[in-house]
Amino acid sequence: MKPLHYLIFHPDYARQKTEVHGQVLINNQVTDWKGHVWVDSPGGNEDPFVFSQRWLYSYCHATQLKRSPSNTAYVTGGSYLFFCSGDAANQGVIQLDTVFVVDHAAIWPNNQQGLPEEFQQDYENPKSDLWERHFKYPFLGQHQGKYTYVSRHWFDNKDEYSFSPISESGERVAFDINVLNPNLQSLVASRIKGKYPVLLSEEDKTELLKLTLSLTNVQVIGNLTQQYKKISSIDCCKSNCKASYVNIVEGSKQTC
Repeated sequence: MKPLHYLIFHPDYARQKTEVHGQVLINNQVTDWKGHVWVDSPGGNEDPFVFSQRWLYSYCHATQLKRSPSNTAYVTGGSYLFFCSGDAANQGVIQLDTVFVVDHAAIWPNNQQGLPEEFQQDYENPKSDLWERHFKYPFLGQHQGKYTYVSRHWFDNKDEYSFSPISESGERVAFDINVLNPNLQSLVASRIKGKYPVLLSEEDKTELLKLTLSLTNVQVIGNLTQQYKKISSIDCCKSNCKASYVNIVEGSKQTC
């Protein structure tokens, strides 16, 4: 059964331009790097969570994905999840902050009695970043714990791996929706208003990935540590992102 792929809209008000140290691919070479990535506000409900050995995705729109094994395809190992700005999408631009390749799904216990087995050591552990910054939120009444998707990284698989795409200008990779094939344009446009995840065919996934890589100067691949100082507010998509100038609508109420 082939894995399913999705384009997922993420609310920009929750994203923060954050300075990090980590490892990246530049011209197919791994190097240490200092720069900015766009993540949920550090110290809050971070989803996807990228400050761990393997990145994690559990909540935002996850319940809207086909994720249970059945007679049809579902999100599983090899699925690509493209996270983009919902605010930029309102203006006809795909602005990507994370390409998340699924390694496997960790299943939560019934009735949310603890965490998935591989993360039991993090349950109610105040010294665990995974607990404090990601896993504790269902137990506070925010979201529901059902599945946690665990990423596949370059260190595991050099053919299919997760990364944050950074453009030559140091911004999120961005491009106009109208550069996509007409069928994919229509599909994305039909999902923007409600910010529903866009189910992608294998061909759609390949097109999005190739376009993203063609605009990417730095692939942030892992071992991230961060500066806990707020850098700045969320950026707008500028013309030097190789997309039309867009004024991101402020005050958007898009939610997960």
